[in-house]
Amino acid sequence: SAGNRGHFARRPVGMSFVFVQADLDTHREVLTRFNTEYIDWIDASVREHFRLALPDLLGMSIQHYAKGALDEECEGNPPDSVFYVVCDGENPMGMGGLRKVGKGVAEVKRIYVSPASRGGGTGAKILDRLVSDARVFGYQELLLETGPFMTSAHRIYEAAGFEDTQPFAEAEVPEELGHDWRFMSCKLS
Repeated sequence: SAGNRGHFARRPVGMSFVFVQADLDTHREVLTRFNTEYIDWIDASVREHFRLALPDLLGMSIQHYAKGALDEECEGNPPDSVFYVVCDGENPMGMGGLRKVGKGVAEVKRIYVSPASRGGGTGAKILDRLVSDARVFGYQELLLETGPFMTSAHRIYEAAGFEDTQPFAEAEVPEELGHDWRFMSCKLS
C-alpha cells in the first residue's frame, strides 16, 4: 500500500545492497539528481553519436523532463509498478523499476548507477531484482530500450537472457533516434 512506501521490500541483496521502494516525499532529491545525471549522460551521448540535442528532441529542458519523469516512475504499486532507490547502507547508489505495459508484460525502467558506485555489479544486481520481481508479480515478458552507446548495459541485459526485438509503443525514445536504438525482450518462463 502507499502507506508502506519507502519501507516496502527493504531486504538486502548480496552483502550491503538494500532496495527501498521509492517514495517521492522521501526520495525526491536523490531521484531528481539520479534522473538528471542519467539524462545528461544520454544527452551527451546522443550529441556525440547522432549530432542531435536531446532537449530539442524532447521539446523541454533536461531538468524539466527529469523532474516530470519522477511522477510516472514512482506512481502505482506492485504488481503494476515498482521503482527502487538502491542503497549501500544508507547511501543511495542507483535506481531502477518496472511498469506494466500490457497483459503479462512489463517494461524495465531507468536502471541507473551513480558514477561512484559503478564497476561492482550494481547494475546487474538491480536488473536481477527487477526480473525476480517481475516473476513474482506474474509477468511473462519484460521489455526494455537502450541506446546504442550503452554497451555495458547491453552485456548485462544479454547475460540475463534479453534478446533484440521490435520497437514497442511504450518506449520513451524520440522518433528521430528510434531506428538506431536497441529494443530488447526477455521471456520469463
